Amino acid sequence: MRCFLAAWPDETARQRCAQLTDAVRPHAVHGRVMRADNLHLTLAFIGDLPDTDAPGIATACAALPPVQHDWHLDAIGFFARPRVLWAGGPLTPELAGIADRARALLDDLKVSYDRKPFVPHVTLLRDVRRFDGPNEIRPPIPWAIREVALYRSGRDDRGARYFRVEPA
Repeated sequence: MRCFLAAWPDETARQRCAQLTDAVRPHAVHGRVMRADNLHLTLAFIGDLPDTDAPGIATACAALPPVQHDWHLDAIGFFARPRVLWAGGPLTPELAGIADRARALLDDLKVSYDRKPFVPHVTLLRDVRRFDGPNEIRPPIPWAIREVALYRSGRDDRGARYFRVEPA
């Protein structure tokens, strides 16, 4: 299964991100809109992970020290090569520390993950060929980070879906 460590938004942030997606869609030549219930902040992308390993990693995530960081999304950006339109915010020292602890956990567990530098962003649209819209989010979208958890990619009756992996 394809897995990643992430912080999930509360309902208010999720709704605001969905509204933002609707607002920027007319400015983008795109293929796929991210479902509102899939919006997340990836802290570490693992990729393929054996089904038998996932519950143990989820248990280790649940044992991480509690996190309490109030982040915000204030910018819209475009990654041309992966063709992703995103909403992002500042890489605060607190957020960098949360990502570093999540990645250190994977190192301790000897779990491979994508070691690209952490760029805090939430994917809104995929397969974007061009974007000519705004680059600021006004007012910024508050995003309360309260926990780090393991998620996996799957499918439901509406298509691609991300599911939280429960601890062992």
